Amino acid sequence: MTIYFGGNRGRSHEGEGAAPGVWIDGTKTAEFKALVDAKQRVIVPMMVISIVGYLGLSILAGFARNLLGIKVLGAVNLGFLLIAGNYLMSWLLGIVYARVSADRHDPLVKLVIDRTATGRRSR
Repeated sequence: MTIYFGGNRGRSHEGEGAAPGVWIDGTKTAEFKALVDAKQRVIVPMMVISIVGYLGLSILAGFARNLLGIKVLGAVNLGFLLIAGNYLMSWLLGIVYARVSADRHDPLVKLVIDRTATGRRSR
């Protein structure tokens, strides 16, 4: 059974018939290392923000119930606002990552693929 992720179902992938060593060699290039570094510069801070937000809310829920029970606006308390903020934070981080990935990472991915394909043809 084949499981498809994303929109590549039924499409041919460039380099499907390439020897595995070609793509392994591609991961050793300076362009690939630049891609990994660029992704880490974005992903690591986003992960820290997400983990701190989620664990911080969980810790507050466990140890500061009175604080989270403070009414802010009518029946809405601080805990509800922080939970809503956590959902908003997750969506915003996802949107920001998608935009950064499209603007900065995708051109690097294309460069890595092109250089790897060029290297394959020259052998």
